[in-house]
Amino acid sequence: MRPNATRSLAAVALAALLVAALASIAAAIPVPGTYNSTDLGGSLLPGRASTSRACLHTCGGVGDVFNVMSWNGATLQTQWFVRCGIETTPYTVVDNRVGGTGPVTYTSTFSGGSFNFNPGPWGSGAGTLNTTTVINTVQFVDIGGVSTPVASRANIQTSGNFDYGCILTFVIANGVGVGETDAPPPYNVLPPTYPRFIDTSCAATRIYGTWGDVGQITMNIGCATPIRSSTWGAVKTIYR
Repeated sequence: MRPNATRSLAAVALAALLVAALASIAAAIPVPGTYNSTDLGGSLLPGRASTSRACLHTCGGVGDVFNVMSWNGATLQTQWFVRCGIETTPYTVVDNRVGGTGPVTYTSTFSGGSFNFNPGPWGSGAGTLNTTTVINTVQFVDIGGVSTPVASRANIQTSGNFDYGCILTFVIANGVGVGETDAPPPYNVLPPTYPRFIDTSCAATRIYGTWGDVGQITMNIGCATPIRSSTWGAVKTIYR
């Protein structure tokens, strides 16, 4: 084969690779804006969540890992996931019970993790999480002299960076506890329709934790806007 022909084939192959790479990047570019879950009139699916425990009750939350996925009523993770954040410090507790009845608020902070959004009005894209804060309020009632948890609500906020430079803010205003492994039956067995308990390497190896439903989600995507010359005078200045 002639050298020129070889160079031509190499150039075609390189061009094809560049086109494929650019198409891949374009497919994963998020669209700036604010998006809500379907229960708030938007397009984001609500989700289901689990939080694994490094141990039952002696770790103070340290080493816990969350795993949150979209739920379309039949299948997990068809649209998005937010997972693998690790709790690195003990949670704080504010106990407002009187005579065994009242709310107790637990605040947990998780570091790191990852997220991914499949194509939708928000575009698509994946990235890494920064810090996630979970504020969980558990309502207790005195039943026969025993302070007993009867309801749980969680507010969750996280942020992160897309692989191609945009910023994610993801807020869950209503998380509802469904079960935990040390609750009485039948609420002590993690159903297969909830995300698996994962460890600090994101592997599904753990057997203890809690799970629930999440809704009222608001997601914001912010991307830097390039500065453009908007006047003919500015353009002339650039090209003098």
